Amino acid sequence: MITEFLSKTLAAALLGALLAVPAAAELTALTGATVHPVSGSPIENGVVLIENGRIQAVGADLDIPDEARRIDLDGLHLYPGFVHPGTQLGLTEISSVAGTVDTAEMGNINAAVRAEVAVNHDSELLPTTIAGGVLNAHIVPGGGLIRGHSAMMRLDGWSWEEMVLAAPVAMHIAFPPGAVEDEDNEDLRLIERTLDQARHWHQARAAAEAGNGARPARNDQLEALGALLAGEVILVLHANRHDVMTAALDWAQSQGFERLVLSANADVQYIAERLAADDIPVILRSVYALPTRRWEAYDMAYVAPARLHQAGVRFAISDSGGGMEVANARNLPFQAGSAIAHGLPADAALKSVTLWPAEILGLGDQLGSIAAGKRASLFAATGDPLEPMSRIERVWIDGQEYDLNRDRGRRLYERYRDRNRAVR
Repeated sequence: MITEFLSKTLAAALLGALLAVPAAAELTALTGATVHPVSGSPIENGVVLIENGRIQAVGADLDIPDEARRIDLDGLHLYPGFVHPGTQLGLTEISSVAGTVDTAEMGNINAAVRAEVAVNHDSELLPTTIAGGVLNAHIVPGGGLIRGHSAMMRLDGWSWEEMVLAAPVAMHIAFPPGAVEDEDNEDLRLIERTLDQARHWHQARAAAEAGNGARPARNDQLEALGALLAGEVILVLHANRHDVMTAALDWAQSQGFERLVLSANADVQYIAERLAADDIPVILRSVYALPTRRWEAYDMAYVAPARLHQAGVRFAISDSGGGMEVANARNLPFQAGSAIAHGLPADAALKSVTLWPAEILGLGDQLGSIAAGKRASLFAATGDPLEPMSRIERVWIDGQEYDLNRDRGRRLYERYRDRNRAVR
């Protein structure tokens, strides 16, 4: 019995030692494609070296080490993965089935919400979105006035913990429209009162830690607002009408918030000059929208990106973020493509769904372009990915190739394509 015990102990120790030895880093070279770095000019017949999930080098005449695994992409175009700047992917599956929806909590004050912990890593919508080139997404909670923290996540992983790239990214507050004409608006007073309570709560806790007072009672909502009040996370203000947006910006500046992003609909074009002057970036919610006033042109939403760009506003194109839009998040690049047809330069359109959302949300050093040191999240397409007729052939997320057949839509397409071939 003792001998058997010692043998098993020794075997377990040896196995543990073997598992502790780090695996040799795999070096991959993507060759032959036209590389579109986004942050620079396209590179014909380019080479992208990937190691440990990061881009090691990019260029036309790179020396490829002998030990590198070569992947020939001749005739294809290599792009960085699209970055969705505001969605509820993973938080909702079928909007009409309540049991599959986890986008919001009850009540108006939900500062303690952390969107990432509710993400369903097995959502059927994720493979479909990845197949459309959207490889990373800013997951945003909804509901209430103070909605909670969002997170930037890659869309592939065995768990939400594995998917998180950064959390928290931002605190989300929906500015009440009624506060435009009512200085004593109840909803705005509730927001302000909660923020004041959070300031006092954190001051009391700091005093207690310094030995100068009693520790305040635990309050998850007030504690969660600490990062916002300390300027450690972005404040994303949600507003729709241009007068509400103006009031929201005035309020945020009066509160002393400096890291500010406006999440708004196409009305944002009417305050573009102020946004440019104050250097406030925008998440533009949906190019595919109808005008809301009788005097507006039919294409008022389609021209909004071009007008923001002309004014010098930093912006990222999004969809509406929730409801049925979650199932159509894969169409994000086509919204940017439609903006090109209405005056937005093509290079700006590509940046609006890659580099600019990454920079606006504080991850410009990791995502949004093909550059040394960034995450190797990219895809190879047959042509311009902002055009619906282009086909994405291969995808890599953090250097690992993704199986596109996980996308149910692609499987169905190939199934019936093969059947038609057999019939013919």
